[in-house]
Amino acid sequence: MKRIVFAALLFLCVSFLLPSRPTNAQQAEEKKLAPLEWEKLPDGVQVLRVWQLEGEKLYPQVSVLRVSDAEYLKFFQDPQGFLKFVNANKVFSKDVIVAGPWVSLSSYVPKDETSGWLLTLYHGKLSTMLVSALPQLVQEYPAPKTPKTK
Repeated sequence: MKRIVFAALLFLCVSFLLPSRPTNAQQAEEKKLAPLEWEKLPDGVQVLRVWQLEGEKLYPQVSVLRVSDAEYLKFFQDPQGFLKFVNANKVFSKDVIVAGPWVSLSSYVPKDETSGWLLTLYHGKLSTMLVSALPQLVQEYPAPKTPKTK
């Protein structure tokens, strides 16, 4: 009798330790988590909607924009125009009501080393948006020097 009980307990323990197959709900969730890609918007702006990884009901929502120098200046000088641009292009799941402070985390960067700006947008539950800006560098490392030929 003890042998049968011991064998049954051993079988149950081993069966619980074996990996189980994913359920249909788990498979659907895995399919839903497609990799994020940059989307093109008007005026050469690109957006990466990071908030889509967790869904539209979780806050704060984060998006990243790639903009040219000209677009950055236009948005920086006209925050209401930028607010309209964000809402018109559905950068977030819900419209932004107030565009909060802009924070630029940059120092002097020579013009030939930048190729635009990266704007990180934070959208809060009360539909406020904060913006941080970083210059987008062309190269992180200097180009290798080639020997001059005569």
